Amino acid sequence: MARIRGALTALILALSPGIAFGADDEPSLEFFYPLVTRRPVIERELELRGRHDKGHEGRRSELAAALELPLLPRWQLELEVPAIFIDPREGKGAAGPGDVEVQNKFLLLKSIEHRALLATGFELRLPSGSERRGLGGEAAVEPFLVAGIALGDFDLLGEASHEWNVNAHVQGEREQVLTTGVAVGYRGFRGFTPLVELLTVSQTRGDGNEGLRGKTQVYVVPGLNRRLGPGTTARFGVQLPVADARRADYVLHGGLVWEF
Repeated sequence: MARIRGALTALILALSPGIAFGADDEPSLEFFYPLVTRRPVIERELELRGRHDKGHEGRRSELAAALELPLLPRWQLELEVPAIFIDPREGKGAAGPGDVEVQNKFLLLKSIEHRALLATGFELRLPSGSERRGLGGEAAVEPFLVAGIALGDFDLLGEASHEWNVNAHVQGEREQVLTTGVAVGYRGFRGFTPLVELLTVSQTRGDGNEGLRGKTQVYVVPGLNRRLGPGTTARFGVQLPVADARRADYVLHGGLVWEF
C-alpha cells in the first residue's frame, strides 16, 4: 500500500504543470496586444473583439466575447463566442451565432533575465454556426507555437500555427492552412503603443473557391494600443494585403480588454 501511495504521489507531481515547470512566483512579463498574432502570456481577461472585412464574395462582420482564465500557473483556457453578420454580393444577408472556439495555452519557458516567453497550445473550432447560412459550421484543430521578447522599448512577438479542417462530411480534400506572424510594438510612449504585424497565410491542402491553394497570402497590419485605465486596453488597426493572393481586400480589427 505504501508503494502504491508513493507511485500515485510521484505521478501527480509529474503531471502537475506547476510542479513540473517549477513554482511560478517570479515577476510577471507583459507584452503589448497585437491584432492578429497571439501572445505567449498566461492571461486572466475578458475581451470584446470585432472585425470587418470586404472581399470578392461580399462583406462580413464579427463581434465576439472571449474569456481567458489560468487553470494553473502555466496553463490557460480561453473560450470565444462570436456573432456573425454577412452581406454577400449575391443572395440575402444573414446574422447569427458563429463557431465557438476553445483554446488551451501552455507556458513552456519564462526568462525574467532576458524578458522572454515561449508558449504552445492548440485551438479547437466547434461547428456551432450555420453552414447553410454562411455563418460557420466548420470543425477544425489548430496547434500553435508563440514566442515573445522585450528588447528595450520594443516588444517582438512571433507565431506559427497549422490548422486542419476535421469536418466529417467534407467532400474531397480537407483544407489545411499554415499561418506565420511577426509583430513589433514600441512601448516608449506613455499611454499608447504603435504596432505593426506581418502575416503570411498558405493553404497547403483543400479545394477552396478562391483558388488560393499553393499560394502565399501576405498581409501587413499597422495598429495601435491605447491604455484607457488600470487593466483596460483598447486596440485597433487595419489588415492590408501586399500580394495578389488574398481572401479580403481589407480587414478592420478592434478590441477592448479588461484584466482582472
